[in-house]
Amino acid sequence: MINVRSIGISMEPSWLDERVASLETLLGQMADLGFAQVELDLAWLGVIVAGQLHQRRAERVLATLRPLNLRYSVHGIERLNLAYDPRHALVTRIMRAQIEFCRALGAQTLVYHSGLQALDDVRVGARRELLTDEELTAGAAQEVRALRELAPLAAGAGVMIGVENGDPHLWEYAALRSAGAGPEALTRHHARLCLPNIVRQLEAVDHPQVGLTLDVAHLYLAANAVGFDYLEAVAQAAPWVRHLHVNDNFGQLDRGEPVERNRWAFGEADLHLAPGWGTIPLREVFARLPNYAGDLILEIKPGCVDDLPEALANTRALLAAA
Repeated sequence: MINVRSIGISMEPSWLDERVASLETLLGQMADLGFAQVELDLAWLGVIVAGQLHQRRAERVLATLRPLNLRYSVHGIERLNLAYDPRHALVTRIMRAQIEFCRALGAQTLVYHSGLQALDDVRVGARRELLTDEELTAGAAQEVRALRELAPLAAGAGVMIGVENGDPHLWEYAALRSAGAGPEALTRHHARLCLPNIVRQLEAVDHPQVGLTLDVAHLYLAANAVGFDYLEAVAQAAPWVRHLHVNDNFGQLDRGEPVERNRWAFGEADLHLAPGWGTIPLREVFARLPNYAGDLILEIKPGCVDDLPEALANTRALLAAA
């Protein structure tokens, strides 16, 4: 039976103003609602500058967070890519700085978006051609080596690196098309859509402090776009799941609208809705994680802030029914 240690809430940056002091007010409200844990957005905290932990800023943030009666996990900077970013040394330094911040805070989990997404440079025009199969393979191997090297540092800091799976977007199909490739190339160039690709890397890293952050909403979108069995994928990856991100959606690819609230009426993309509002079979997901014993983070956006009590109650009910 699934054993969730703590139900937490992600700190959505748009809930906050630019002052560190706004953290205290928001996190107090989350605690009052019944959340025992908060997942902090490291990019918003702004404690890493040019690859280094900015000590004064970090101490100001830590002084705000430490007195609060909450457990913490940390969502790393989303742009980091240990596989395909040509600034590999810089990316590695940033990862080390993130681990150091987690150690100082006492956060037990650092979420890292899998680097198996090789389309960003094509999207922004940094290169016109897609990576070759050889470059894709070399980048994936580079990420494994980097995670192997970071794992002892994470272990010493008491931190688990949770590698997160991704979701598909319309712009990725457009980037493939602009480079002369068809939609069938998506899973080669955005391999983190498919959990077996991440699991193979975790097997190669082979360290207890590097596991899978399963984003069940990302996976639902990927399963519908690419065409694999959603619940079977959860079951196959279950032994590697160390951290859970949960919210709801309808499994529909976006149409290019960047504003999340503008997609609600159409039921498109990663909507970050309260559990039970969409069509993700969450009870069945939880039932396929019988040996899970970690945290569950609700990634709910500000549009649903008034519905957080319902989100928490629905999640507890789904866990109990699994």
